[in-house]
Amino acid sequence: MYKHNLIVLKHFRGYPSLMDSVSNDIRYARLLKLIDEFNSKNTIFFSTTTRYDDRLESISEIAESEGFKWIEYTDDESIEQILSKCEGINFGPASNSNVVIGGTNTAGCLLRNSNVCANEWIERGFDVQMCLSICADYQLDGINTVEKNNMAMAILYNFAKNRNLIEKMDICYDVTELRRYE
Repeated sequence: MYKHNLIVLKHFRGYPSLMDSVSNDIRYARLLKLIDEFNSKNTIFFSTTTRYDDRLESISEIAESEGFKWIEYTDDESIEQILSKCEGINFGPASNSNVVIGGTNTAGCLLRNSNVCANEWIERGFDVQMCLSICADYQLDGINTVEKNNMAMAILYNFAKNRNLIEKMDICYDVTELRRYE
């Protein structure tokens, strides 16, 4: 039984007009870097739709051409439902899977307010990593992307600290620092 890397992308495109283009470009570049850093034999990408996002669609095509599985899911689906889309894969216990989370609305949908947020994976016993270079927050009330993302990091830290999740969730920036199963 393999140990799996699950890359969970939630609303990766987000709302580009509410973020600066450089921050968006960084997220897409780091997502491409994940393809170089992870093993296609045991890594699966889960993403909300790529339909309106030419860059994400291109990245998914690159990943699939290199042997990665890329599975789309809807906002209504639970963790169990998206995992069931992986026909023929026995994930075994949650401890056999490493979950990397990225997308938009770091302090909300990615952390605590969706069916596939970090908190939901943690509650099911999975090892979770928030990779900040593939995350962005457009929904907070900061005046620019830097302020919004700084606010999101403070919320992320306080949420993890106040719920004793520091030992259950890693937070990193560089995709080369991500823990991964080979």
